[in-house]
Amino acid sequence: MAGSTDGPGNQDGTGASAKISVETGGMALTPTGDVLMADPGNNTIRKLSPSGQLTTVAGGGPTRSDAVSTETRYLDAAGTAARFNAPLAVAVNAAGNAYVADAGNHVVRKIDASGNVTTLAGKVGVCGNTDGTGTAATLCSPTSIAVDKDGNIYVSEWAPSTQGLPPEPTGNPIRKITPAGVVSTVVFKASQYPTPGQGRNNPSFYYPVQLATDSTGALYAADPNDHVVRKYTPDGQAIVLSGTVAQSNAGHVDGAASAAKFGELQAIAVDRSNRVFVLDKYAGTPLREIATDGSVATVRSTQDCAWGAEGLPPAFCSAKRLVVDAEGRFLVTESGTSRTFQSYAMIYRYTRTGAADLRVGTPVSPGWTDGSGSAVRFDSPGPLAVDKSGLLYVRDRNNGAIRAIQPDGRVSTLGRAKNPCTQLTGSINEVAFCGSAPLSVDGAGNLYTTSFKSILKATPAGNVTVFVDLTAQLDALPAFLLPGITGLVSDDAGTLYASSLQGVIFKISPTGAVSLLAGSPNARGHADGPASSALFSALGNMALDPSGNLYVVDGRYHSITGIGPTIRKITPAGIVSTVAGRADMPPGLVDGPASSAVLAVDTGAAISDSLASLAVDAKGNVYVTDPRHRVVRKIGADGQVSTLVGKPWGKGFAAGDLPGLIDEPTGIAVRDTTLFISTSHAVAAVKLP
Repeated sequence: MAGSTDGPGNQDGTGASAKISVETGGMALTPTGDVLMADPGNNTIRKLSPSGQLTTVAGGGPTRSDAVSTETRYLDAAGTAARFNAPLAVAVNAAGNAYVADAGNHVVRKIDASGNVTTLAGKVGVCGNTDGTGTAATLCSPTSIAVDKDGNIYVSEWAPSTQGLPPEPTGNPIRKITPAGVVSTVVFKASQYPTPGQGRNNPSFYYPVQLATDSTGALYAADPNDHVVRKYTPDGQAIVLSGTVAQSNAGHVDGAASAAKFGELQAIAVDRSNRVFVLDKYAGTPLREIATDGSVATVRSTQDCAWGAEGLPPAFCSAKRLVVDAEGRFLVTESGTSRTFQSYAMIYRYTRTGAADLRVGTPVSPGWTDGSGSAVRFDSPGPLAVDKSGLLYVRDRNNGAIRAIQPDGRVSTLGRAKNPCTQLTGSINEVAFCGSAPLSVDGAGNLYTTSFKSILKATPAGNVTVFVDLTAQLDALPAFLLPGITGLVSDDAGTLYASSLQGVIFKISPTGAVSLLAGSPNARGHADGPASSALFSALGNMALDPSGNLYVVDGRYHSITGIGPTIRKITPAGIVSTVAGRADMPPGLVDGPASSAVLAVDTGAAISDSLASLAVDAKGNVYVTDPRHRVVRKIGADGQVSTLVGKPWGKGFAAGDLPGLIDEPTGIAVRDTTLFISTSHAVAAVKLP
């Protein structure tokens, strides 16, 4: 393997080996001193030990971005067999039972000391604010959760509207749930003022408050709308503990309760001595302590939030959630976007003063460094191509370069990285290969890639020219989204094949003559048969097998075309067939016979560089990357589709025996019995069985 697989994900471990998602949720301290954390990005509940060991307690499976049914995101079961849908917060009672604000399912779940997950209150999939018992009650996106000394659970939530986004905000309730599951409303509108929306068409909202309880049973609410901290009496009456109610961001002022000012309060925690702490999203996200009389003092703050050496902001600048452990140390989750625009997620533990004494997770490590092994740095590598000698080429997307990986793992750069993206031809030292365009190599070592409607050729001598311009051919077709080249592959003799979202495949001779190979210039759809009458939907990447059969990804943008993802094959005689997939089904992950298997060929996002790529080995097996489910699928020569590499919906990277764990694979290539996959900021090698 070459490069770094650092970054957010779903991998248990200790310290830097562990990975969490960028959507870290609320945390809670257990009676044994561990910290439970909601990880909505991975739909899991994680446990962090005082030594820094991160394990998964419950949940797993598809995330919110995965196009799967709601049922797969809800299941009461034991441990990792259970399913959550965007769990945003967790709380723990004195007996060690955990309660989860399962926001996407609109319910509160219970995890007992044995790890069994059950539903305590709320009706699955129903957003509402109806009181009642158990599943007769309705909740709406429970966001924060706390448990008092008597085992009562409190959740903050949204107030729904039957008209969707209301022209006037309705409220932000706090609900109480007894240990028996009886749900009542403490207050329907916890805030006096909504938070103003940004822009003319964005309505105001009463954002849910953040909750905590102390050892006496008192309930506290950090209010991001009114910019105050409230304390609730046992009969549900609220008093302002600190700050002054204000409709706009009040600012950052320490001092007496009535003089203190807060920004957008985003987390609250109470330690074992009943000291109250808040994270205030204002000028460096200061950590502030509120005394029993409501006076406020800043414990930690960062004045300069400029990116540091790792490309991340300093401590607390991106803090999101907070808990205080048994030793009085502060644990915060910090997540955001790095200097290189990559997502990251970390957990830090701090004493009251001084540097962090524990860091869980590894910051993203994209970059541009040649060399060998894990010292190499890529920045979102994409398409791959391998030549006869075993030299592997990588289109290093954000570095704007093509990297070459020798069979012994040494990595070098063709030309220079970070050249202006407008430079397309000339010496390879001057050209920028920006983006994720396809990449191919012929038998003479010429490299081919694309720039929208043109095909670029880089010779072994390092000269880059426009080999052919397909603007006229593509402009003559009915437009569909971006009418450029989406797939490109070359045979050993230098004959090229180029595909388009417009449903056609062109053949380009070694001298640059262009002809229509397959598909209809006037219609798109799904029909097999002779190439001249075959219909394609929205085409993507391609591959050739040793016998000259052409394979192409079809069925992108199912939400627009209504045609599901398939892999199509065009023989040298011009006969088109469907190798695998269901054109009548939406994207999914179903293995089995090729004719009934269901595929996915993109992430489901409207615009994404993570698209399926193809590779074919000498035995006729076809390999397809599935960035949506974060796996690699195999279409066997025996007609069976299986998941070969990765765990569905898994995040992160774990080497070892198959299937392992990979994160959003994109490019793929095969050489003999080795499969190469670009993933995260690395290129991985898989020894085929």
